[in-house]
Amino acid sequence: MTWILDGNNLLGHLAEGEGRDPGREGLLERLLAGAAPSPLTVVFDGPPPEGRRGGERRGRIAVSYAGKVKADDVIAGLVRPGDTVVTADRELLARCREKGARGMEPGEFLASLRKRRRPRRDEKPASEGVDVEFWLEYFRRKPGR
Repeated sequence: MTWILDGNNLLGHLAEGEGRDPGREGLLERLLAGAAPSPLTVVFDGPPPEGRRGGERRGRIAVSYAGKVKADDVIAGLVRPGDTVVTADRELLARCREKGARGMEPGEFLASLRKRRRPRRDEKPASEGVDVEFWLEYFRRKPGR
């Protein structure tokens, strides 16, 4: 199961809820810091930022830029049965549900990130409710990455 995020829709939700737009980079940093589920793909409308490719990896996150087509069309083309699509766009959700995907509202997704916050390096994990996937990924990484 892949998580597919409507990047611009999520940015709009953050701007509305927090009174500021963190920008694409800010959103990606938040996703990485919030122990976002994996595998995760974020699709943004428009071209990639100057000096970036149309598709790239940011840690565990695959990032796509729709270019001249709509991000909704890219997302609908990526989605498979069992995937979860995070967007408030009802038309996009309907298209994805027809393909067997599950939908999630941006607010619900962002709340789950806060619950799954990564511990600081000097912080001992709690004995109950330990995020096993986080620690498996943590110990697979090489130092300095």
